Amino acid sequence: MNLQELIDETNELLYYNSNSWKVIESKQKELLNILSPSTSISKINHSTIKKYIQILKAKGNSPNTINAKTAYFKHILKYAFHNNLISNMPFIPTFKTKNRKDKFLNNSEILQIIQWCRHNKQTELLKIILIGLYTGLRINNILSLQPDNIQNNNLQIYDKKVNSYYTLPISRKIRYILNPETFIPFEINYQRCYYLFNQMKKELLLDKNITIHTLRHSFCSFLVQKDVPIPIIQRLANHKSINTTLRYTHTKFEQLKNAVDML
Repeated sequence: MNLQELIDETNELLYYNSNSWKVIESKQKELLNILSPSTSISKINHSTIKKYIQILKAKGNSPNTINAKTAYFKHILKYAFHNNLISNMPFIPTFKTKNRKDKFLNNSEILQIIQWCRHNKQTELLKIILIGLYTGLRINNILSLQPDNIQNNNLQIYDKKVNSYYTLPISRKIRYILNPETFIPFEINYQRCYYLFNQMKKELLLDKNITIHTLRHSFCSFLVQKDVPIPIIQRLANHKSINTTLRYTHTKFEQLKNAVDML
């Protein structure tokens, strides 16, 4: 089997229902441009991967971006290995990245965002943003919501990242949006949502580190600030490890420092 055939097979089996298809497609095209589509997957080895990474570096990709692109490469090679298409799983390194504090939205920024959506008649985007802020759901989960996911003021969510279902209570503030009798699945796709969010960010001159995923970070941060116990936040965010949830506690410590400075 060659690289093109492997990509075609994994597309059909793994990615046919992905809201981030355009992102995956971009990684595929670049991979095929660097390594020939006719490359036999049985001949992919350390040298092949080293060449791929060196070209990514030469093109100016950051460590984060290289990790994202090699993660896709690793994923399809794992598929090949587990299905006995290759006998050995090549090692693909992960590069160290700079630790950055997660960005959180404050009340002023949230108000600006809501006003922008209303002024520009971006009703779907506004609903997505409010759901993100009050549920902490990842954007792909929000975009794939169906009326059947809404039951007795709860959301029944299948989280692909951790491969499990979980139940999430719906805040009273967004029950008018998540009403099973009136809820209409979103027509907007991931790429359009991403584009509109970035356009809004530029027009409002918001921090460049704010992304649509910041909605999820803000949800967790708000709960920490409200003194919600960490294990409960972990369950609401559906974090596999509590260590992921603990990173939000620094926002509470910053509040304590600010309080001391007021003395």
